[in-house]
Amino acid sequence: MLSDDDILAAVRRGLGAPGADDAAFPAAGARITRHLLLAGEIVRCVETRTEGTAFHAGTRDLSDLPEYDDLDRYPVPPPADPGAARSTLRLVRRGSVAAHACSTCTNGRKPCARCRGAGDVVCRTHVPCAGCEGRLCCLACEGTGKRAREAADRPQGETASRVRCRKCGADDAACGKCRGAGRKKCGVCGGTASRPCPDCAGGGTVSHDFCAGTGRYVEWTEGVVVREPVVDTVEESSDLPARAFAWTNEADAWNRVDHVGEDAFPPDGTDTGSGPGSGTRTDLTEATDLTKATDLTQDTDLAEVAARLKPRLGFRDGEVARRVRVRYLSLARVTHDDHPDRVYVVIPGRPAPRVVTVRSPRRAWRLAALALLVLVAVVAVSRLLA
Repeated sequence: MLSDDDILAAVRRGLGAPGADDAAFPAAGARITRHLLLAGEIVRCVETRTEGTAFHAGTRDLSDLPEYDDLDRYPVPPPADPGAARSTLRLVRRGSVAAHACSTCTNGRKPCARCRGAGDVVCRTHVPCAGCEGRLCCLACEGTGKRAREAADRPQGETASRVRCRKCGADDAACGKCRGAGRKKCGVCGGTASRPCPDCAGGGTVSHDFCAGTGRYVEWTEGVVVREPVVDTVEESSDLPARAFAWTNEADAWNRVDHVGEDAFPPDGTDTGSGPGSGTRTDLTEATDLTKATDLTQDTDLAEVAARLKPRLGFRDGEVARRVRVRYLSLARVTHDDHPDRVYVVIPGRPAPRVVTVRSPRRAWRLAALALLVLVAVVAVSRLLA
């Protein structure tokens, strides 16, 4: 954490003061407040366990599935990665497997519902002629065999030639395909009015769907353990606006917390190393209750991280593992009586802190008021001109 002197020196350098001259930005009149940026995620592995009856048509070997006596007590190791993709574990309750012969069919076959086991279904003896579709099959008798006094007119657009009618004998009057009959024998049954059932192909029986035609089925009690990740995104900027994250970059001295376990921080806050632009990294590998980590008071930033995370670290139903992976960075907000229109934000980094200058709320209000006055004046002038 930067000291007040380091913060003021950074602002002076940002102002371009030669040699960071104290007179350019005196300590008197300066007000420094510290603000924590916290970003990351809490990933929980949430587990649900359900039990029900499972069914399989035919026979099945279930020896490859684990057995259990009490599903709630069956031990499943916690995942190495709480953020792993959804997984499903299926188990078999010990002694629940039962093989049965199907009682509603005969060796996997049952009577066909369409033909009721007969193998044949009723069919039409004749079908309309494909040429005339039964209409104007003969211009002289219209398929009756008795000639009309006046022959019907040839259908508009008809190009096919007409032939002698088989029924009334009129020349050049009948459809060339049915020769005046208007219909033909059914090509499926040959005019017998009966055809093989299309569902059973004439056999009278069909495969029984329930047992998949095997005549047997297996039932058992199945336990299902489902695990899936639930992600809680963390992004807090203390009393700074949310755009404060845009003022930072990866080269700043972010500190990182990476913990796999329960509501815990390590009791010693072990620093596992740091590098240019990366800050320090804390690996939280020891499951210690957050509220008992009294050593956190030695690092005020980490203590604030702990306080901000605590409301989010309650257990969810079915939670079996979690990962807390966040990064945090302490910024300093500096205002000065000699610079009422500016706010200086000091961001820790290597080799030296950076300074971001933004408008002060006072100046923002003044600009807003000025813009409002200009708008009012423009409206007034427009009305006068109108």
